[in-house]
Amino acid sequence: MDVAIEVAGVEDREALESLIGRCYAEVYPGWYEADILENALPAMLRIDTRLLESGRYFKALSDGQIVGCGGWSHATPGTGDRVAATGHVRHFATDPGQMRTGVGSAILQRCVEDAMEAGMTRLQCFSSLPAEAFYERQGFERVQEVTVMLGESIPFPAILMQRVLV
Repeated sequence: MDVAIEVAGVEDREALESLIGRCYAEVYPGWYEADILENALPAMLRIDTRLLESGRYFKALSDGQIVGCGGWSHATPGTGDRVAATGHVRHFATDPGQMRTGVGSAILQRCVEDAMEAGMTRLQCFSSLPAEAFYERQGFERVQEVTVMLGESIPFPAILMQRVLV
């Protein structure tokens, strides 16, 4: 498949959030209980405007259609804290019909290159349970199981993963 990776912007928000919703609705059942998904998914679908404005959030295009998205930030999701030379992978999703075709890998590679150019020496991510294998294939290692708080009251089981950049 021929895929182009481009910087996404605020004007892409609706299409990106729709893609994220389709992806997560397809992948998460069976990994998470229905009540967790009912509460967590609405909070997970919104992309932070600052991320879309940063130039560090990307879309994958195939035949003019958005088939994947993802990005990175220096700030830690949820807290905004910054740790020297550590970036954070954010809001990855692939169209369910395009999974396992290299779309996610292409976006992640763009994030790695971009993060290295910005002086990052490692990337971390709060991986969902089903995405752990994807990140492992991309050179990330499991650090620990965590609970990510979505908003102030929605706990979401995840895995903190890390990749050293060279």
